[in-house]
Amino acid sequence: MISFSDYVPGSATASYRQAVDKAAEIAEQQKRMVDPIHHEKIDRLLDTYARRLAENMNQGYATTARVPSILIAGGSNFPVRQKEKQNRAADANMAEWRQIQGLLDKIRSTGRGGISADDPEAVQKLKAKLAGLEQEQERMKAVNAYYRKHKTLDGCPQLTPDEVERRKAAMARSWRADPKPYESYLLTNNNANIRQTKKRIEELSAKKETEFEGWAFEGGEVKMDLQANRLQVFFHEKPDRDTCSAMRHGGFRWAPSVGAWQRQLTNNAIWTATHMDCLRLLSGEQPTQAEPVRGPAQESGSGWGFYIIADLKTWVDNAAKPSELEHFPSFEAAKARFDELRSEPCNNEPAEPGPDGQPPARLTLGLMSADGMSASDILHVRQGENYLVTDFTRTERLRDDPAVRAILARTAREIGFDRVRVWEQADGGRQTLSIVPFAEWDNPYFAANTPGRIAALYYELLHRCDPLPEDRELHKGQIAEIIQFIQQGGKYSVSQLSLAVSTLQAGHPDNTVVQELASTLKKELSDYNAPEQDTVQHQKLKHKKSPER
Repeated sequence: MISFSDYVPGSATASYRQAVDKAAEIAEQQKRMVDPIHHEKIDRLLDTYARRLAENMNQGYATTARVPSILIAGGSNFPVRQKEKQNRAADANMAEWRQIQGLLDKIRSTGRGGISADDPEAVQKLKAKLAGLEQEQERMKAVNAYYRKHKTLDGCPQLTPDEVERRKAAMARSWRADPKPYESYLLTNNNANIRQTKKRIEELSAKKETEFEGWAFEGGEVKMDLQANRLQVFFHEKPDRDTCSAMRHGGFRWAPSVGAWQRQLTNNAIWTATHMDCLRLLSGEQPTQAEPVRGPAQESGSGWGFYIIADLKTWVDNAAKPSELEHFPSFEAAKARFDELRSEPCNNEPAEPGPDGQPPARLTLGLMSADGMSASDILHVRQGENYLVTDFTRTERLRDDPAVRAILARTAREIGFDRVRVWEQADGGRQTLSIVPFAEWDNPYFAANTPGRIAALYYELLHRCDPLPEDRELHKGQIAEIIQFIQQGGKYSVSQLSLAVSTLQAGHPDNTVVQELASTLKKELSDYNAPEQDTVQHQKLKHKKSPER
């Protein structure tokens, strides 16, 4: 009905079998590359692909047979409306076919991605992953030891001939004067993966042994489904718009399949639920059932804990006894330990620069979320100076969390930063490293009461009031001018900036962003401890009264 050629009997079945055979070949190839624990999932995906493809092809042929082609039937009395419906059905069928083909990508990726805590076999899979990582670590160390002893990779029992050639090629391309088959950073990264995997195994194992209890609140109840790994909130009636907004803001999503608002069951999820006004106990108190599952390394009320590494260089060098990763539940405890270690000789002694040309990082202070899914170093001590680590700017969860910004501001206030390692994008997309004094860093992230922070806020305020051209060099130049103005003028410059901010704020009374930004900037200016400087007018008067005149 759509072609001048006759249908070849069995051609549709042959096409289907060819597609399924190709999918089966992909599945078998994937099975050979992944752990046997993933084979059942691959088989399940293959069965789903075969079933859905058969249904899709049958529906496609049925749709094609509805209305003949105009080339066959001719234009006289042609059912245009029916043909339009047929075309829409064919488009929907093609969209479904594309989704079915996506199952092949799922087969190819099975066993290659991360291990979700939702997986019932997560602990078993993590243990298998850990065994592989530890085996790879020992293999890399053995290869390096063989190379140190024999000065060649030929005959290395841990490498196949092809791997020997690849290692030799990698060493030939290395910029290092004395390259190794596996450089230190590879061993360090693998070690970090081993530690992280062990930590996840401990957390998931402890989670299975923990007794979770829900609670009732006015208008519903909270349940913890261990099988589905979900924290679920059931309302007796449909909640109002404000409650729905609060639930979404708390990370919950509506699940029609279970008739509940839910999110993954984590320490962070429980802490969030216990601090939501709409989920409070009928007595008005916070649920105490959730308290035992809060992370041990968690700043009270913030969802973030702290860790300290006494000497990060021992990790980079893959030392026999690397410094331990010490966890602390509060900033006070972490700061006390930091102050205790700050005077260690390794933090002040001269050291050879690393590959980036900078002194190596020694004493390290970092942040870690209560659920263990996010972590970042925030302070490195390098040759006697405190460096702010800007890795937090690359992760949305850390960059946009008010609690993280408050912790960084407190660190700047109570511990202090001397310099900042700033990565900037140069021409051609290449990243370049700059070392900037912390006081001159245009800090748009957290309160710090520095000229750089004030300059960044003032530039942003000017841009909000009168949009400036998007020019990186212009931005850097104007920021530098504002910093210089503050540093040279002292309190006089601060007073002049405060006056300018008030003028801009008064000129845009209906702009909420300008009002909030101006208020923040005025607070920064009032808190800034500027050095005493003579004002210009005072200098002129003093100059006129000089006895030499």
